[in-house]
Amino acid sequence: MEKQNSYIFNFSFFVFKILIIAIFIGSIISFAFEKFIIFETQTNGAYKVHRILHDNYQNEIPIFGSSRAGANIIPSKLGENYFNYAISGGNTNVWLFFLEQELKKNKNTPILINYDLGGLRYGNGDIGNYIPNWNSTKDIITYDKKPYYNIPFFKYFGHYEHYFRKFLNEKLEVTKIMDNGGIFELNNLTKDRFNEIVVKRKNTPHIFKMEQTLLEKMNDLISSTNRQIIFIVPAYHESFLCNESNMNEDNNFLSFLNKKNNVEVIDLRYSIIKDEYFFDTSHLTYNGAKKFTAKLKETLQKINSIDNE
Repeated sequence: MEKQNSYIFNFSFFVFKILIIAIFIGSIISFAFEKFIIFETQTNGAYKVHRILHDNYQNEIPIFGSSRAGANIIPSKLGENYFNYAISGGNTNVWLFFLEQELKKNKNTPILINYDLGGLRYGNGDIGNYIPNWNSTKDIITYDKKPYYNIPFFKYFGHYEHYFRKFLNEKLEVTKIMDNGGIFELNNLTKDRFNEIVVKRKNTPHIFKMEQTLLEKMNDLISSTNRQIIFIVPAYHESFLCNESNMNEDNNFLSFLNKKNNVEVIDLRYSIIKDEYFFDTSHLTYNGAKKFTAKLKETLQKINSIDNE
């Protein structure tokens, strides 16, 4: 009986040691993967989340929003201190998270926020954007919460390839331009493919949705600071804007924002007209983004709120 108990003890201790070694090795691999792959990829949403949480660039002017901000606003053409924190698929809950983190910093630079027509709604984009900083981001996630996202190495199962592909794309991509967090498309869709997207868009009704919880949080954050917050309505293709009667709610909301003391609204939805500058009906090509950014910079200079050197 004593031999049996001793065997069980020794086996349990052996398993425990193996587990400790595995966790140690896994932690090293996880740390190295984060340091040299994830946090070396500026266009990766995970890098942007880490940056807003852990870095404090005193002169930085942040740009928050969805992929429309990421594809339409070229930071370096606005000035040397701009960085594009856009998260593809990230809706209001995401840019409010970024805004909340930014307002914790002792800064006085303006903040640019891309406002997608359609109100305030939830949407996270790829869950991989949040896993490296899971404890700080899990409360804004509305889906796919898994308990092992807290465990080094194991938390990236199913995502290693995604991060590595993003890293390689940023280093080797020849069809896109990377610029301070923004990623811009050099190619155009074929005319037939673009026309298909236009037809689909014309047959898709514009739906406005206002989540009250998000509205309340936005109002609280805006009123908590004296920093200037500039909401930018991005350029849309005419097929998106053809049913303007369905956008009264958006216009009313933008008017509501514009009445706040520290808020400016720059509405550039009609600023790009030619099809050749659109990649699809709500995202621009790089050439389109250059024109859009030039118009944005001109407007920013007019409101005399940002030093555009």
